[in-house]
Amino acid sequence: MVELLIGAAKGAGAVVAKDAFLTGLLIGAAIGAGAVVAKNAFFTGNKEGEAKSKSNRELDELYAENEKLRNRNREAERNIEDLNNELQKLRLKVRDKDDDTDDLEDDLEDAKRKISKQQREIEDLQRKIKEYQVACEDYEIKLKQLSEGK
Repeated sequence: MVELLIGAAKGAGAVVAKDAFLTGLLIGAAIGAGAVVAKNAFFTGNKEGEAKSKSNRELDELYAENEKLRNRNREAERNIEDLNNELQKLRLKVRDKDDDTDDLEDDLEDAKRKISKQQREIEDLQRKIKEYQVACEDYEIKLKQLSEGK
């Protein structure tokens, strides 16, 4: 093909040196090859750039999701801490209420013992009253008998 071009150039009356033509041809081929390499590099680089960009977007999404999870974890830990504090307060209240209940039960048992003791005392007093009434009735009868017998 080079010879055909050389022949065409000679036939047209142009004075072109064979070396200059070959040099031009080599430069053109080099520029064409460079253009092909650049085109391939651009499109391959673009594909790689797109892949890198896609990877970066996915990585950014993963970072964002990781941050969201970290924030949710922190919030959950705060909630757990608040709930544990509330649980401790409630346990203290329950303990206080249990102590109060125990105190009230002790007071109730004391009151029951006092009532039982007072009931026994009342029964004893009622028995003594009956004895006094019987004694009084006996004294009245004796007094009546003495007063009638005078």
